[in-house]
Amino acid sequence: MSNIALFVTDKKYISAEIMGGVQLCTHEYLSYIQSAGYTVREFTIEASIGFVTKLKIKAGLDVYEHYPINNYLQNLSQTINSERIKLVFLNQLSLAHWAEELKPMVATDVRFIGLSHGNESGDYIHQITQLNKPSRLQTWKLGKLLVNEVKLFSKALDGVLVLSELESAIDQWLGANHVLYLPRLLSPQFLPWQPAVANAGFAGTLDHLPNLLGIEQLAASLQKQNFGHQLNLVGGPAHLGQKLEKAYSFIKYKGPLGDDELAEEVKSWSVFINPVFWYARGSSTKLARAINWGIPCLTTPAGRRGYELTNESVTTADNTPETFAAALINVLNNPPALQQLRTATVENAENFKASLYIDSLKVFLNKFWKP
Repeated sequence: MSNIALFVTDKKYISAEIMGGVQLCTHEYLSYIQSAGYTVREFTIEASIGFVTKLKIKAGLDVYEHYPINNYLQNLSQTINSERIKLVFLNQLSLAHWAEELKPMVATDVRFIGLSHGNESGDYIHQITQLNKPSRLQTWKLGKLLVNEVKLFSKALDGVLVLSELESAIDQWLGANHVLYLPRLLSPQFLPWQPAVANAGFAGTLDHLPNLLGIEQLAASLQKQNFGHQLNLVGGPAHLGQKLEKAYSFIKYKGPLGDDELAEEVKSWSVFINPVFWYARGSSTKLARAINWGIPCLTTPAGRRGYELTNESVTTADNTPETFAAALINVLNNPPALQQLRTATVENAENFKASLYIDSLKVFLNKFWKP
């Protein structure tokens, strides 16, 4: 038998100039699977979203069907059969329904594992309840999302890997029978930390609602508390970064940066902030990079979901922008407090035991097939 694991993914998630959260999660999943003893064969695909499909997605009809399966079904099934592959990993839940199409075309002992980056319903319920009363269409769309997710977890997939411990319970509630939580991989890759002046920075996708609202709410709280330092923003799209820069005199928008540019930029930040004020889908993967780089980090209980930390000093007391703003101002105005935050960050990178979770993954996958 082959010990090859097939890894089906959108090609932009494994090769991109700028590593966003989805790319980082994808590479972590690859690392976990390889470390569990499998030879990974990548099968890359591309999305095809036409005008009609966009309308269906907006209406909530095809949220999990971004990819033209008929373009790949024959080649994919032939690959599974000819190489006697027994484990197929589907990267992101938008590919999960492919399992139902593939199962009749492959051996009965082939198992399909979903690699979750978070459920669509998790963010959508917050999106429609943040500002206004949800419309009937929005309520219907939420119900449609939940029904689709139940079908994916209970019928299409044999198992699911998730990014946070909270998602394990949610997916089980939605019908998943076999779920394993894998935390973010932490390991020391320390950069020379050299902040010339007290300042803070954020890096992330600005049109991701939890990020955007987090920055907006934090900036409003910082202004009320007379914030006297610079807050650097990295990420796109540019129009949102520029809008925030115009709205707050202390915000400096640096644009979207590539990996090397970002590493060079964050070396000058006193604190890397992760202001997440509700339990959004997935996990804040950019936080792992900052921890691994040894840049003092400040996050929230919601923002540290998906992490196994040995020093919780990097986490604020609650999920409010007021508490976060006060904590940030304190460490920027208090050098000993900033050094303590740096120590906590370094300890989290150094003390993480990846082997524990790799072993758990081996046991989990052995439920389906033993290489």
